Amino acid sequence: MRTRAQLELDARMRRVTDVARRLPAMTARNGRAERERLRADYAAGRRLQPRWERAPEGVPRHVRHALDEARALAPEVPAGELYLARLDELELELELIDALGDAKRVRPLAARRFGTGREAVPIGARRLPLAEIAERLLEEVAGPPEEPTLPAEGEPSLASIVRAFAAAAGLDVEVRVEPGLVANAAAGERTVFLADRRFGRREALRLGVHEVLGHLVAAANGRSQPLALLSVGTAGSVADQEGLAILLEEQAGLLDGRRVRTFAARVWVTDRVHAGAPFDEVVHLLVGELGFTGDEAIALAERGFRGGGVARDAVYLRGWLRVRRAVAEGVADVEALRQGRVSLDALPQLRRLREAGALRPSPFQPSLARSLSATGFGTSASTSPPSFAASLMRLEET
Repeated sequence: MRTRAQLELDARMRRVTDVARRLPAMTARNGRAERERLRADYAAGRRLQPRWERAPEGVPRHVRHALDEARALAPEVPAGELYLARLDELELELELIDALGDAKRVRPLAARRFGTGREAVPIGARRLPLAEIAERLLEEVAGPPEEPTLPAEGEPSLASIVRAFAAAAGLDVEVRVEPGLVANAAAGERTVFLADRRFGRREALRLGVHEVLGHLVAAANGRSQPLALLSVGTAGSVADQEGLAILLEEQAGLLDGRRVRTFAARVWVTDRVHAGAPFDEVVHLLVGELGFTGDEAIALAERGFRGGGVARDAVYLRGWLRVRRAVAEGVADVEALRQGRVSLDALPQLRRLREAGALRPSPFQPSLARSLSATGFGTSASTSPPSFAASLMRLEET
């Protein structure tokens, strides 16, 4: 039975989270149109000068009041320290929303909230800066392109694959093709949004695994719990949930060198943003020194620079390496990480809450193998990408 303090805390957490979750979409209202203009300028040899328009809305006063009230209530409930840690993250995200477009304010906040390449992550018996790992992966891992053969909608298509994954997981999921979506795909609470373009076969399966078996399963399990914390996310869950979704891609045999190089390049871009490098220079270095195409370089750079430099993307490589190691060492498993939007650091306390009867068993625990089979595509040794594990092993041994 939840106490009145718990009910009031959860209501306020949801109110704050509903606003904070808008941050990625608010970094640029004209994202797709601006990407097309930048591509045209690149092709014509013109200087690249982004002109993103930020959403003209800040944080309503009542949301900040809800944040303060939640902080006052947190000590009265079980796992109050987990709530307080997440509220600290949410406060930074609200500050970022208010600062969007002002690089001098945005970039220090972004570094505190989403991290940079300076942070150390475990590799073998040591801890190395994320930027060093990213640079080594960019040097050593190859990533040939895949021919885009599947449309976003139709039969077969990326949408049909996503629906098959959702059905196999027992989820009621809406799939929407969004012409203005800049990312390839994105997951909401019960919706998968797809870009209006063509996708490679392996890429489509990978996106289905990532968005459905990773993010949407965790979201559905979180909603089933009596504590809103597992739905709104524990502190650190943004990185570790991305890490979980990428680990599932790897376990499915769908994580290839091209994808790994993209995660590494996102760290590289993040650090260039925080070092004050101009957008034009970053794009040309991505092409000339790191071997990305012009279109790829523009997409990578804009993820870091939009909104004045929100630069959220170091979380992907960091989260994957953290989760990969934790699962390999038996510290965590996929189902523990899919019980909600949770982080590795929160698992010990969540385990105690479960043992005390404060949390329920997760209702959604889909099998990766059965889910892949349900798509009608499947994977095999002949279609799985080459292993890049040797590069990680060399880093561990260095």
